[in-house]
Parts: sequence; C-alpha cells; structure tokens
Amino acid sequence: FFIGIYGGDSFKSSIDEKSIAVLPFDNYSTADEDQYFSDGMTEVIIANLAKVKDLKVISRTSVMEYKNTTKKLKDIADELGVAHILEGSIQRANGRIRVVGQLIDADTDEHIWAETFDRQETDIFDLQSDVAIKIAEAMKSELTTDEKARINDKLTESTIAYEYYLKGNMFDNAGHDSENLQSAINEYERAVSIDPNFAEAHAQLGKTHAHMKWYRVDLSSKRMEMSKKSIDKAIELKPNNAIVRMAQATYYYHGFRDYGKALANYTKAKELAPSNSFTHFYIAMIYRRLGDFERSINANEKAVEMDPKSALMIQNLSQTYNAIREYDRAWPYINKILSDEPNHQSMLWIKSFILSNIGKIKEAQNVSKNISSSSLIYNKMYNSYLHRDVKSLNNHMQESKNKSFANIWAYYPADYYKGMISIFKNDTKNAKKYFNSSISQMEEMIVKYPDDPRLYSSIGIIHARMGNRELAIEAGVKATEILPISRDALFGPWYEKYLAGIYAILGENEKALDKIDYLSSILSGFHYGELLLDPNFDSLRNEQRFQTILNKLEPK
Repeated sequence: FFIGIYGGDSFKSSIDEKSIAVLPFDNYSTADEDQYFSDGMTEVIIANLAKVKDLKVISRTSVMEYKNTTKKLKDIADELGVAHILEGSIQRANGRIRVVGQLIDADTDEHIWAETFDRQETDIFDLQSDVAIKIAEAMKSELTTDEKARINDKLTESTIAYEYYLKGNMFDNAGHDSENLQSAINEYERAVSIDPNFAEAHAQLGKTHAHMKWYRVDLSSKRMEMSKKSIDKAIELKPNNAIVRMAQATYYYHGFRDYGKALANYTKAKELAPSNSFTHFYIAMIYRRLGDFERSINANEKAVEMDPKSALMIQNLSQTYNAIREYDRAWPYINKILSDEPNHQSMLWIKSFILSNIGKIKEAQNVSKNISSSSLIYNKMYNSYLHRDVKSLNNHMQESKNKSFANIWAYYPADYYKGMISIFKNDTKNAKKYFNSSISQMEEMIVKYPDDPRLYSSIGIIHARMGNRELAIEAGVKATEILPISRDALFGPWYEKYLAGIYAILGENEKALDKIDYLSSILSGFHYGELLLDPNFDSLRNEQRFQTILNKLEPK
C-alpha cells in the first residue's frame, strides 16, 4: 500500500503472497433486511481469517468500499495490496442459506478454490467456519490446533440473537455519535436477552458503554458500571476471545485511561487475531497517550496496511504526524483518501487543521468551507476563531443553533464566541455580557461533570477575559492537574496551552512565555500556526522572545 501511494513497479513485489481481501458478499435474498445479514457473513469470515497468524487479511472497513463495485478484481487487489481476492454471494430463503465462494489469484485471475454451500439457516456458524478454514488451506496455511479451535468457536446458538448482534455492529461501525452508540447498545441488549451466553454480544455491549464515556455522551459512573457488568460476563464466558479481550481493553482505556491494563489486553487480542487491524490501531493509540510516538506510528502504519481505506486510522496517523510536527508525512495518506472521496469530512478537517498549524491560513480556510458535517462544527468554529473571521463565526452559530461547541479536548458555550466577536469589534460592553453568561453556563456544567478538564480550561480563559485573575489561573491549573501531560501526551498539552493563554490574557507575560517555550520544545505542543494566529497571545506579539519561538517553529 505504501509504495502504491507513490506508484512504481516495485509495488507488486512487495505484496505478501498470503494476503487476502474478502469482498462484500452479493446479497441475492429478496428481503431488504437481509443486507446486514450478508454483510455480517463477510465480516465474520474476515474475523475468522484474521485469527490465522501467517495470513494478512484486509479489514472490513476497506473491503466494504467495494460493495456493488464494477472495478476489476486486479485493480481492487492493487489498491488494497493483496495477492488474493475472495468473492461470493449469499441467498437466504425458507430457512435455508446458499453461499457461493471463490478464491482468486489476483495476478493471474486463476480460481484457486470454489465451492457452493447449501445449508439450513441454523448451520450458518458452521458454514462460516468451514469457509474460513478452506480458504486458509487453499492459501497453503498450516492451521494450528488453537487457530482451528478459535475459528470453530461459535458466536451463538441463536440465529435471532446473531441478527441483533449484526445490527449492533452495523451501528457501531457507522460512527460514535450519541445516536449510533445508543442504537448499538439497544441491539446488543436484545442479543444478550435472547442468548445470555453470547460472549461477543456482552463484550460489544460493554465496549459501547465505555465509548459513551470516552466520546462525552455520558460521563456518569453508572455508565461504567454497566460497561463492567457486561464485560465481566463476557470474560467469564470466553476469556481467550479477541473481541472479548478488545472490549476489556477498551473498558480500561476509554473508561479509566488505565494504559497498562488496556495495552496488556489489546496485545492479547492481537495474539488471538493477528490480522485484526483494530488491535494494532488501539495499541498505537495507547503508545501515543504514553508519549511513545515512534511506536505509535509503527503500530498505526501496520493497522493502515491492513485497513488501507480506513479514514479513522489514516486520520489518527495524520494527527500523530501533526503532533510530532512531521507534517509532510501526513499528506500522502490524506490525499489518497481525498482522491477517492473529495468530500470526505474528517479528511477535510485534518487537512484544514494541518494547513492552519503550518500557517497556510487561506488554504486552511478554503478547505474548511467544504466541511458540512454537524459533528465537526467545533472544528469549523475553532478555525474561524483563529482567523478572526467574524462572518463565518456568525454563520456557523446561526446554521447550527448550537448552545455550545465542543470536541474531545475542548468545550465552549456559543456565548463565548459571541463575546470574542465583540472583542474583535472592540465592543467591550457586549463582550462582558456574553462572557458573564458563558461563566454561568460553565459553572452549571462543572457541577454536573467535575472531572472534565475541558470545562476548567474554558472557564479559565473566560475569567481571564473578564480580568478575574485568581479564578482564571485556579481553573487553568485545575485542568492541567486533571489531565497532565504525564497522563496523556496527546491531549495533556492542550490544557497547558490554554493555561499559557490565560497567563497571556492576564498580562503575566513571563509565565506565558515560559509555558510557550516549554510547549514549543515537546511533541504535541505548540505549532507555528497556533502561535501565529491565536488571539489569546496578541499581547505577546511584539515580545522578542515570542518572535524567536515563533521563528523556531516555522516549517522550513
């Protein structure tokens, strides 16, 4: 894949002969609701093949891009960097299932293996295992006893519970907004109510509860209690199952930032399913939090190799390159996704973000104009704020009608931005009115969520704008204590940046410059564009020390 980005004949020679992509099975059933059943067949075969150590298996996200494609198999194989393609069809009717599968050598177009399976619907799980084992054997993989046992391990005895599980996975794969998360939870709960011994459904349910906390949908302790209950049950049923161990890892990671226990479980999951791209991806995310950016990049690149069309994995890899200020390494990945899908929202955001960080202001704004996703509205607000674009700020607020704008590391009331617009217009009276309103809103939020560092940073900035020195510094410091850099090397620096902004707004120039100097020397610290643009640092712009730091950060 990596050579393929740049082109060249050497790409072919780099392809692993034991690599495979399982294309989405064609659904020949007449019922529309059978589509997720067909996709589930594809997903389970991929998951089973991922358990074989000497196979390289392309993950679900990337192969689903080829659903109903008219592309030639050889072109698909070249794009995914594989030697073999499995294609097939599934038809379900009158309690029976017919599956046709064929394994093809992508280079020669030769059929290596082909078979038709005609079974009772209740035999779906045996069928999925049989297909995976026969494919592995056709690719000359010598399966160990443990690998065969893991492939033959049935998900459930209930086809109805299985269908609810597949629906839950469908919502889980669709994204992590509140609606998708709640819909996934509902389906997994239905699955386990029908089959209380369905370990993978318990695991996915527990994992999704943990996601509810991580993605700031529900920060309550009750949510994590529900997560633990489900995952404990899954571990009791199947302690040596990759899906179960990944869920337990996510519980520790997303629930408590317990990186040690999370990493141990993700590593175990990787041993159980070596070609599962998400094990490599989450290991990369843990190393990034720990500040080991080199290991993070290596693991993330491995994940992208297995899932070359995953925007999630490519976005995060690009963010890591951004964090270490090696911006040029991100562009091939970002541009590869955008060449296939020019309006891809998260890729447009990361492109705009990096352009802004390197000081390419107009280019960043032009890219940002194409971002329409409601989930990325904060990022558009932040971009417009940095560029003091009053018109865009007003437009974003009017279009969204949001009372607040937030992402995973920041939270600001709409009134804060109204106050900043007033600042940009030199309207001090209205600025104070909006800042006072913002403080009241933030105080209510802090009562609800007293451990959220975002809230303390933002109220600290607002207090600073109001001249409330002690309250501002106290809140800013509190945020850095809740999530220090030592606990999160990726997001921890954000709260130090906000504290630097608080000092600068209050006229504590030496403290601000000391903080800026430090944050310009560490990974995931300040970027050139931030210091160049952020209104919080306007009072420092004529300081020689500030200019020296700025020049040091400017990409050459």
